[in-house]
Amino acid sequence: MQNWTVDQWASLVTVIGSSIGGLSYGLKLVVIKPLMATMDKLNDSFKGLDSTLKLMQTDIDHIDERIDKHETRITVLETINRKAD
Repeated sequence: MQNWTVDQWASLVTVIGSSIGGLSYGLKLVVIKPLMATMDKLNDSFKGLDSTLKLMQTDIDHIDERIDKHETRITVLETINRKAD
């Protein structure tokens, strides 16, 4: 093997660095950008699910309140019926 000069070593390092940079950019375009787009869509979906869950929780709280009122009415009616007997 012959002795390389500084210029030859610099050229080799430049070619290797450019190749790594090109591969990194290609990886970014092929893998990372589509993944980021998919993650944005998932985040939007999660936001929609979160709002749906909040609406469902509001409905559940309303139903629970109605059930509590009905239980109170039933208890009052049972107490009145016991006193009447």
